[in-house]
Amino acid sequence: MTREILIRAATVADRGAAIRLLTAQLVEHQLPADADGIARGVELAFAKGSSAWLILATVSGIPAGILLANPIVSVEKGGAALWVEELYVAPAHRRHGVARALLDHLVVEARNNGMRAIDLEVVKTQGAALALYRGLGFAFVDRARFTLDL
Repeated sequence: MTREILIRAATVADRGAAIRLLTAQLVEHQLPADADGIARGVELAFAKGSSAWLILATVSGIPAGILLANPIVSVEKGGAALWVEELYVAPAHRRHGVARALLDHLVVEARNNGMRAIDLEVVKTQGAALALYRGLGFAFVDRARFTLDL
């Protein structure tokens, strides 16, 4: 069976798929999956003037993965960088190159848009993700992340 992976910018028509994939990610990682909050985040990504990069992966036409990144200004990197906020591949489509295809696409687009770096975080127990990022040339940065909900 041929598994055709297509990577493209998500459109408003993909709203439902984006919400389903992002909800599945939060549930899988045992994080709060507030339906209204997820929908609000997706709507903000699609809003006119949004700088968010919402990228969808389909396999044989079926939504299989999603990536949400946001440009930031980075003094450390000396210019614009992308922060990958979300990267998720549905379990049925893992280990088939979907995450790699999403990240390969992101790297090309980031370079084409003058980005100086791509930053992301991963939970240390996610061995497959750690191997993927290292394999793509991402370097480990030993830092702690903090958050303040407002």
